Amino acid sequence: MVKHAVSRTIILAVALSAIVCIATRAHAQLRPMMIPLTTTLVITKPAPGEIYGNKQVVTMGVAGKTYKFVLNDAYVDDPRGVIHWPDVWELVRQYKPTLHVTGLGEDTFAKMKPGETLTVRGMFSGNNQTYEVMGTEPGGGPFAPAQHY
Repeated sequence: MVKHAVSRTIILAVALSAIVCIATRAHAQLRPMMIPLTTTLVITKPAPGEIYGNKQVVTMGVAGKTYKFVLNDAYVDDPRGVIHWPDVWELVRQYKPTLHVTGLGEDTFAKMKPGETLTVRGMFSGNNQTYEVMGTEPGGGPFAPAQHY
């Protein structure tokens, strides 16, 4: 009788373990899609033949063409405060192009001259590495260091 109760307990424990493992895997697979996040990039178009050293380089895919920029600064406006730029960079850095650009002013990237700095505001979607441009501003934006003349 005791052996029978012990074997029942073991079978019950194994069954519960299997259910917990399956439920955990299902939760990971059914995680909700990431909502687009407001992201600001401050980029500079490099001069031809410029050596990047350990500067962060971002490539933008625009209408079938790829443009390469030095990333001076980037930040994410996540209202929950959970996602930061390093999280986004870890997600997209292995892709070529790094970001697929759509939206207003996507032709701005083609018009940039070497050495020119641009602040780009947009919405980043982690589902397909899309960056929808909402607006651009010449220079380093409102957080750029003050210029002295």
